[in-house]
Amino acid sequence: MNRRLIVCSICLLLSTLLAGCWDQVQIEERGFVVGVAIDKPRTKAAEQQAKQEAPDKPQVKERFLVTHQFVVPGGLISGGQGSGGGQNTANEAYHNLISEGDSLFEISRELATRTSRTPFYQHMKILIVSEDVARTKNGFARALDFYLRDPDSRRSSRVFISNGPAKEVLEVKPKTEKLPAIYVNSIGENVNKNSRMLPEVRLGDVHEELLSPYSFVVPRMRPEEQEVKLAGAAVFTHDNQMIGFLGEEETEGLNFLTGKVSGGMVKGKFKNNLVSMNIQGIKHSIKADLRDRQHMKFTIEIECEGTLAESYAMMDSLNNMALGKLEQVFAEEIERMSNDTIRKVHKQMKVDVIKLGSYLKQHHFSLWKKIRQDWETGQRLYEKSEITVQAKVYLRNIGAINRTERQNNR
Repeated sequence: MNRRLIVCSICLLLSTLLAGCWDQVQIEERGFVVGVAIDKPRTKAAEQQAKQEAPDKPQVKERFLVTHQFVVPGGLISGGQGSGGGQNTANEAYHNLISEGDSLFEISRELATRTSRTPFYQHMKILIVSEDVARTKNGFARALDFYLRDPDSRRSSRVFISNGPAKEVLEVKPKTEKLPAIYVNSIGENVNKNSRMLPEVRLGDVHEELLSPYSFVVPRMRPEEQEVKLAGAAVFTHDNQMIGFLGEEETEGLNFLTGKVSGGMVKGKFKNNLVSMNIQGIKHSIKADLRDRQHMKFTIEIECEGTLAESYAMMDSLNNMALGKLEQVFAEEIERMSNDTIRKVHKQMKVDVIKLGSYLKQHHFSLWKKIRQDWETGQRLYEKSEITVQAKVYLRNIGAINRTERQNNR
């Protein structure tokens, strides 16, 4: 009896393993999506056709034009340059499919009528939302809802706002990469080279921002014929609606104000000549005077270390007094950029993307509980506050040389 019971138990256990691959799909049958671009339709032709075919279908306020970029494995193997669009030759490394509808899920399923390989999102690198969609009330959150709910989507996909049609980003023809989506994703990894780029913002990060009561920023990009430029930031209010852009220098100032500079350069003028500093690291701290809630005062202190990268000024870089003056030049430039950003987000846009509210919540929680409803709305205590910046720069190295040319002593 014991032996029979053991045999039956083993058979039952083995039977559970037989169903382990019931839903498997062969890898060569997968439709790997590496990039998605979401726009608003430019014409109403597709919407009118849908109304004619189904006049009683419920109508919604929003419609989306979605571009999926599929990988063509044969093009990767042959080393051909992708060219996108509706045509598909043996040398293409990618294929763009464009669909329109009032539901992102519907659009994803509609692709099954046009391609033998349905979308598979686990390898999606980038998700681009157009400015038109982001400026629509609740448009940004609605555009992301499907990808946040879908268990096959990656929460690590990078999110961008395009300054113009988003689908044009996936139609660029880069010379250095076979896939436009991989090209854009690689540019996003260069944040340690240029402080005018926001740190990467991933789908999971955006979800947290959408659920929070704070304003936030998302990286901006501009598509061109053979390249894109990733610099600047799209600004969203606490109710998740985009209200405008920050320029490149304003984004650099914001990175200094939030302590998110991981590299880049600062240039200034010394004796009417250009000097440049390579940033190697910064320290960021905030001091607050909260005695008057109607006029709270914040002082943001920035300490920056770097090396002298370039100098057109005739000077002795080994002289401590001259080096101190150089440090002051760079500190003043950091303060100028930071103050320009404060003027834009504090006085004009009136949004707390500097995250002073987060600072209060973390360090002065008892006060924050009392004023959080009046921070950006209500009494607008953020708008009434005063923000100042103090920067210090330390040059740790002057490079491999002291001077480029001989200095005339007259």
